[in-house]
Amino acid sequence: MNHFFKYCLLFLTLIFVSVGGEAQKKLTKKNKATVSKTAVAKKKRNSKKNTKKKKGHLNNIDRVIFKDEVPQATSQAKTLKLDTVPEKVVNILSAFKPQLKNVAKISFTSATAQSDTTTLQMNYQVPSQNLSFQYQPVALVPRTYKLLPTEIYNNLASLKFGYGNYARYLIDFNTTLTDNASNIHSISLFNEQSQGALHLQTTKDFGIKYISDIQVGEQSHLHTQIFYQNSQRYRYGLVDDATNLPNSNFEQSFSHMGGAFKWVNSNDKSLFSLISPIVKIEHFTGTENAKNTWFEIYNPLFIKFENNVKFNFNFSYNFNEYQLATGNKVDNGILNMEPSLEFIRWATNFKLGASSNITNGVYTFNPALDFRKKLADTTITLLGGWHTILTNNQYTMLATINPWIAAPTDMKITTQEKKNFGVEINASKNLKYGIGLSLNDYRNLPLFNRILNNDKILAFNTTQSGLKYKSIFEYRAITIELEGNLRYQFSDKLLFQNNFKYIQFNSIKENDKPWGILPLELNSALSWTPNKKWTLDGGFNYWTGAALSNSKNLPVDLSNSLVLNAGLTYQWTPSWKAWFKADNLLDKPYQRWADYPSLGLQLITGVVYSFHK
Repeated sequence: MNHFFKYCLLFLTLIFVSVGGEAQKKLTKKNKATVSKTAVAKKKRNSKKNTKKKKGHLNNIDRVIFKDEVPQATSQAKTLKLDTVPEKVVNILSAFKPQLKNVAKISFTSATAQSDTTTLQMNYQVPSQNLSFQYQPVALVPRTYKLLPTEIYNNLASLKFGYGNYARYLIDFNTTLTDNASNIHSISLFNEQSQGALHLQTTKDFGIKYISDIQVGEQSHLHTQIFYQNSQRYRYGLVDDATNLPNSNFEQSFSHMGGAFKWVNSNDKSLFSLISPIVKIEHFTGTENAKNTWFEIYNPLFIKFENNVKFNFNFSYNFNEYQLATGNKVDNGILNMEPSLEFIRWATNFKLGASSNITNGVYTFNPALDFRKKLADTTITLLGGWHTILTNNQYTMLATINPWIAAPTDMKITTQEKKNFGVEINASKNLKYGIGLSLNDYRNLPLFNRILNNDKILAFNTTQSGLKYKSIFEYRAITIELEGNLRYQFSDKLLFQNNFKYIQFNSIKENDKPWGILPLELNSALSWTPNKKWTLDGGFNYWTGAALSNSKNLPVDLSNSLVLNAGLTYQWTPSWKAWFKADNLLDKPYQRWADYPSLGLQLITGVVYSFHK
C-alpha cells in the first residue's frame, strides 16, 4: 500500500515538471519586458505578505515565470523530450466545389487527367413573389402600310378529263362567272361511265349543278342552288352471264332534281337580319316509276342579351309525299319548334330548351339539353346532351344507303332519342381528337334485307329481274353507339383525319337482326402538299360485315372489308395539271351488299386544263 502512494506521488511530480517545462519552452525574446514587469510586481506583493495564489489557464502559464528564472526554464525545455499538449488547429471548410483544371495546362507537362465522378447538389429557394410576373405589353405604335392590289378574275373555267381500266372515262367541267352587277354564277357538268367485269356491271352517272350569289338591294343577297342528277345501272346480282333477257328487265335507274334558296340580310342593325329562311324543293323518281316529292322551310332565329345570354328559336317545317306506281300515296309532315336559352354558369356553357313537334297531327314535347365545359388548366373539354331527332325519310335517302332497293311499299318518320356524353382534347394547335358514347332509342329505324323468291309480298324471280333489297322499318330498337375522331393539320400542307363508329343493338322489337347495318366503321383520309407542284391524297375504309339473309332465308354476316385508295396531282404549268387515282389498291373485290361484288383495282388518269379572264 505504501508503494502505491509512492508511485502516485511520483506520477504527479512528473506531470508538474512536464507542464512547467512546456511553459518555459514557449517563452520568446519579444515578451521579456512583460515577464520582467510581472516579476517586479510579484516581489512587491511578497514584501507586503498579501500574496494571493493566482488561478490561470494552461495557456497563461508563460505569464507567471520570473525574469531570473528564464535561463533555467529554457534549459529545462531543452532537456524535456515528451510533449503531450496538442497544438491549435484551424479547419477551413470550403463553401464551393473546386474545379479540376486540365493538367496539360499546368507547367505544360504531360500527365493523366483524373475524372471527377462526384455530383454537387445545389438547393435553391425561390421567393413566392418571383414565381409569377405580370406581363405589361409595350405601347403599340400605329404604322401605315401599302396594300398590294389583288388580281380578281371575273371568269374562271376548268376542264377535267380522265380514262382508266374497265373502260372508265370521266369528264368534269366547271366555270365561275361574275356579271356587271357583281353577281356570281357557277355551273358544273359531270359525266362518268364504266364497264365492269361481270355481265350488266355497268354504271352511268350524269349531273349538272348551278350555284349563284345574287345581290338584291344594297344589303340583301339570295343564295341559289339548282341541280339535276341521273344514275343508271343494272341489277347484276345473281344474274347469269349467258342470259338472253333484255337489259330493261334489270334496269335500276334513279333521277333526282331540286333546288335550295337562302335569303341573307347583311344589315346587323335591322330586325329582318334575324330572318334568314332556307327553302328546299326536291323530286325523285326511282324504280317501278315510284315518285317522291319533298319540301322544307327552315329559319334559325336568335337574340343576344347581356352577360353572354342568348335566346334561340329555330323553326322548320317539311312535307314529304311518296307515291307508288299503283297510285297509293303516303304523306308525312313535321312541324318543329325548338326554343332554347344559352348561358354560362360555373365556367360551363349550358343550352336548355325543348323540341316541340307536330308529326302527322300528333303533338310531342321532348327536352333539348346541351352542356360544354372546359376543364381548368387542361386541354380537355367535356360534352353532353339529350336530344330527340326526327327524320322524314325519303326515297332518295334510302337509295343512297342501298342502291339496289326496290320501290318501298311504305315511308315512315324515324324518331331517335339520343343521350350522349363525350370528351374533346386539343392536344396542340395541330392535333385534335375526341370520343363520345351515346344511348339511342329508335322508332321506325330503316333496315335493308334481300328479297327472296318465296317472298309473298314482293314475289319475283331473281333470274328474271336480278337481286333486289327491301326497306324495313323496325318499330323500336335500342342501341349503344361509340364514336371517335382524330384530326391533324399542319398549315395548308398536311391534313390527316379519321372517324370511328361502333354500334351495338341491345334490343330489337320485330326483326331478328339489324339487317344491313354495319357494326363497325373506320374511315381515314390523308392530303399532303409537299410543294407547290405536287399534291398527294389517299385513305382507307374498313368495316365489319352486316347481317343479311342468304338464299335459304338464314341470317349470315358478310365478310369484313378493307379498301385502300390513293391519288396524286402534278401542277405542270399554271394552266395544265396532271392527275392520277387508284381505287381498291388491294385488288380484292368486296361486298357491301350480298351478291353484289365490287370491281377490283381501278386505275384512272388524266389532265385538267384551267383558263381565266
